[in-house]
Amino acid sequence: MKVILRHVSKSYILDSFNLTMSSQENIETVRRAIEAFNTGDTSKVHEFVSSEYINRESQKAKDSYRSQLRGPEEFIDTIKNLRSAFSDLHYEEQYIISQGNKVVLISNVTGTHTGNFFFVPPTGNKVSYEAVHVHTMGNDGKIIEHRAIRDDLKFMLQMGIVKATSPEYEKYLKTWKDID
Repeated sequence: MKVILRHVSKSYILDSFNLTMSSQENIETVRRAIEAFNTGDTSKVHEFVSSEYINRESQKAKDSYRSQLRGPEEFIDTIKNLRSAFSDLHYEEQYIISQGNKVVLISNVTGTHTGNFFFVPPTGNKVSYEAVHVHTMGNDGKIIEHRAIRDDLKFMLQMGIVKATSPEYEKYLKTWKDID
């Protein structure tokens, strides 16, 4: 088994798994992708995103123009959409794990809703939620697929899109989702 586990806040690496350079290279490739989200710099996306890249999140809205996008074009469009909605968007790595052609990143995502987020006009609300990103690497060392598992309920509560069914449940919902 070839696994790299890194917990950023404690800065340790489990290296007793006979690590290969390809696992470390895959991790560095995913970190480049996250850096593009954090900075908005898309000038080198072609270096780490495959022309076959598909974002499984974009494919869920079948009638959307985004469901037709692939490759670096899709990746760049995602960055532009998210950064225009959350100008201070930031992904903070919590853990990153690589095995075979998969890299799993657990991150805390933060930002301030300063622009349109698809159908939601700017609220000025701050968001902070956890997300798991699963990246599949191609034979050329570039990312060919992305899947995400996010705390969408917490995100939508912070955006003001959803609320408890009645005021009496609001404090329980916010406590459960750790929202002030």
